[in-house]
Amino acid sequence: MSIESTIDLQFNTYQQLYFQHQTIRREHQGILLESLQHLKHNVNSTLMDDRRKYENAKEIFYHKFNIFKRIFIHAAAQYKNSCVMPLKQIYQQRKYLSIKVIELLNKTKSETSPIEMRAHWNGSIAVVYNPITGRAEWKQYRHGGMHGVFNPNTRTIEWKDDFQTGVYGVFNPKLNIVEWKKFYKGGVHGVYNPSIDTIEWQTSFHSGIGGVYNPLTKQIEWKTSYCGGVVGYFDYETQTIKWIEKWHHGIALISWDSTMNSYLTTASCGWYDDN
Repeated sequence: MSIESTIDLQFNTYQQLYFQHQTIRREHQGILLESLQHLKHNVNSTLMDDRRKYENAKEIFYHKFNIFKRIFIHAAAQYKNSCVMPLKQIYQQRKYLSIKVIELLNKTKSETSPIEMRAHWNGSIAVVYNPITGRAEWKQYRHGGMHGVFNPNTRTIEWKDDFQTGVYGVFNPKLNIVEWKKFYKGGVHGVYNPSIDTIEWQTSFHSGIGGVYNPLTKQIEWKTSYCGGVVGYFDYETQTIKWIEKWHHGIALISWDSTMNSYLTTASCGWYDDN
């Protein structure tokens, strides 16, 4: 099989896996890992061969034509265009493909992990799991708060943002609406407490704030982080709440809840700057 045909085959395989990644539900992304690992191995193996062939062709070219001949003799340019440049082009194409395969593999690994966290410097980031599409949607907002909530009645995601203001929303199953609250130059967070069938809210000036429902105590546990974001989740293995903090960052987290057989999302969507 020629070099050109192998790279075409690998590109086609990558495109098929990329399409599957875009269309398969988040909870089923794991079925792609083995194929992506195999493609990564094949691409990197042929990439090493491409580099070796390209380096050898360059060495032969420089040995065959000294600097004077490379500048003034037309045959040198002809030789380079016919024997060196095609190998360079193939090497660069395969190198680009290798980067894309690794990016797709890493992204798929993140989505198959029980917990995925992302942060955004000096702003907010939010994630919402859409149970209709089976995909997580991420959004960022600079110098302010942003949050999103899936509304099961409208089957859509509602988003809100505000400059230099904390923003947070929670779906209220009793009222069948998304409740929103804002807090200027600080953090705001709400958590639905199923034991008392109500949403509990907390705010914090110049600080991020996070809350997590503890199924053992049937209470909401709260944590603040001065000039930074903070998110938490209940770890069923240790039966404790784990917290993540990051100075001057908004944080968003999506985690798999095996008891609900679905994903939970949370975020620290405030504004903590002193200005």
